[in-house]
Amino acid sequence: MDQALHIPNRDDAFDICWDDLGIPHVYATTVADAFRGMGYVEGYERLWQIHLSCLYANGNAAEVFGERFVRQDVLHRAFDVPARRLGIPESEGDWIVDAYLEGLNAYVATLAEPPPEFAGINATPRPFTRADIAARYRFSSWFQARSWPEKMFLGRTMVRHGVDRFRDHAPTFSEADAQAVATLGEPLGELDLTPIALINPALNFSGSNNWAVTGHRTASGLPMLATDPHQPHSIPNTFFYVHLHAPGWDVFGASFPGVPYFMMGYTRDVAWGLTTGFTDNYDVYIEEVDGDRARTPTGWSSLDRRTETIAVRDEDAREFEIVTSRHGPVLENLTHALGMRDAPTGRFRTALRWALGHNPTSAGTLARLPLARTAEEFAGTLFENDVTPLVNNIIAVDRHNSLRRFIVATLPKRRDVTGVVPLPGWDARYDFEQATAAELTVEVDPPSHFAVTANNDTLGAEAPFPIHTFAANSARADRVVELVGEGDAFTAADFEAMQADLKDLRAATLVPEFLPFIEDTGDPKLDVVHRVLADWDYRAEASSPAAAVHYTFLDRMWHCRFLVRSLGKDFAVQPAAAPSLNRVEPRYYPAPIWDQDLLAESIQEVYRGVYDDLVRELGAPEQWRYGAIHQVHFWHTLRKRPPWEDMQVGPVPFGGSGTTLAMAMHMGRGPGKESGDDRVPQRVFHGPAFRLVVDLANPDHCRFVIASGNSGRPRSRHATDHFETWLKSEHYTVTLLRDELTVEETWRIA
Repeated sequence: MDQALHIPNRDDAFDICWDDLGIPHVYATTVADAFRGMGYVEGYERLWQIHLSCLYANGNAAEVFGERFVRQDVLHRAFDVPARRLGIPESEGDWIVDAYLEGLNAYVATLAEPPPEFAGINATPRPFTRADIAARYRFSSWFQARSWPEKMFLGRTMVRHGVDRFRDHAPTFSEADAQAVATLGEPLGELDLTPIALINPALNFSGSNNWAVTGHRTASGLPMLATDPHQPHSIPNTFFYVHLHAPGWDVFGASFPGVPYFMMGYTRDVAWGLTTGFTDNYDVYIEEVDGDRARTPTGWSSLDRRTETIAVRDEDAREFEIVTSRHGPVLENLTHALGMRDAPTGRFRTALRWALGHNPTSAGTLARLPLARTAEEFAGTLFENDVTPLVNNIIAVDRHNSLRRFIVATLPKRRDVTGVVPLPGWDARYDFEQATAAELTVEVDPPSHFAVTANNDTLGAEAPFPIHTFAANSARADRVVELVGEGDAFTAADFEAMQADLKDLRAATLVPEFLPFIEDTGDPKLDVVHRVLADWDYRAEASSPAAAVHYTFLDRMWHCRFLVRSLGKDFAVQPAAAPSLNRVEPRYYPAPIWDQDLLAESIQEVYRGVYDDLVRELGAPEQWRYGAIHQVHFWHTLRKRPPWEDMQVGPVPFGGSGTTLAMAMHMGRGPGKESGDDRVPQRVFHGPAFRLVVDLANPDHCRFVIASGNSGRPRSRHATDHFETWLKSEHYTVTLLRDELTVEETWRIA
């Protein structure tokens, strides 16, 4: 039904047209009104998602959900994830923020009663503020690519079991790092890893593929961009997709509900995409203490103390003391305050410095991004005074064929050390300056006429200082380079096919390393496994028997069994405590440092177990199929209650892996006695939230699909209507032209 609505302070009347893909198109006469419309529709579709994210970001989740969120709230308050305590600077983008908030809060004001998600827990919608938006940005930075658990785990491991055993297990490691380990031998050997349990694992996954080419390499003669960000699959989708129009200006793309920021998208002038950068903006410091003082390069300095009060649902509010050194919160005191350990004693403590935690950030940062007319102007919207709340690789390309790539993060410029292990807090050599925006523009008009990022180390030896300290495997980025290669005359269809590609270059490297361990053993089970893997083309297709073997084998973490048998129980916690240090390649365990007989025995034992479980689950080897155990299935968290019972999709057989362009990360150890959710042994829970292909030669249209749908409202067909198309790796054509829309509903803001 068409309806008339009201938003205070609008500049003029405007329309919101909902198309048959569930996408709202805001047609306004001013940019400010377009953002007012964006705020209104995001409130309408995603109010609970916005409210929930603000609870997390502001450290108020326990007030609604109770005791189980107290740890998270205290952690966020301790590190100043909420924006208020540091102050919220003014920004050139505040006018956009204020317009967006007027639209969002206008929707909140229309509610005669709370929506069903709120009513279920007796929560009440409230107006939102600039402080909420600033905190949301900081929260996004906080939970992406947290490197500090790896640093703590690696430092302790090296002291206990030898630097030489593990120096190659970190992506980067220098002699200065080795010296830091030697200096800190005593405290590192006894380092308490309890703080790692503070991390919420549900918020610790992200990724993306992103590449662009200039017109030198396209059929249209103008630039093209392909982006598909990887997030935990959910209904509603992580992002909300919207088109804004004002005279002479259009933007379409993915926004964070509740924030006037187009993370990925395009205008008529510029297209951009991003990936999680795995940028390292944390440093772990070992502090020497004497009572209430910590040692510094110039003497002794008092530790700061403050109290944070946490409201807890159905309980009295609780107070927690936060103890802070000049580097950051002291982790032993924090975990003691939370009842996770005894009071700390002795000479040493552990402090964690989060680079953004020492810098106030505005609400208006990034809001001006879609107003840029060139890639150079775009660069000017990413930082404010060399500070940004992002932790991403971003590629932007404009219609003039200017292509730029940026590391967009607030980072320390480490000297000598790479930062992969804890550092002495009293040594002035480890007090680092902060990187500038100019230093983080890392590629301008490359001679290759293309750029790619896929959570990999994008700089390598060319990095001016350590940036991607714990980057993801480069297989997806390498595959883009392989497919783009020296090619030209690319079309949107070519890029769509690349987004669906199932060739796993990591598997192509790994499997030949393992085959010698199971060749000619005389064991009939291992003979079958060897034959299946040796014949594999390394495509992670749902029909592949070899994929069922290979990814199940990786899930069984053979190297952790080997490490526990070799060195003891320290390594039983490694997969969860330090995922970036999981080195599964046999070459990382060379003789004579490591027992090669035990190595072979551990590998063979796991392969035998994989064989037995596949036979038990699927039958004879001729019946093995990856898709029989590897299936995509996701849902609304309230799917077991009306009115959300239809908000789920799958399970459906599915190909792909974490290292294919058609990305599919799964949970579960594969077939066997313990299956995953709803009896899916390897449930795909993480992958492309959407896929977008843009050709700036045709800015009125793009190619696009969402993993589920754009709606978050119960019983809306647009909550899951994209799923079948996404499942087939196909795309829709989205039009920005009003007269081409198939309009389901029009709202008149007047």
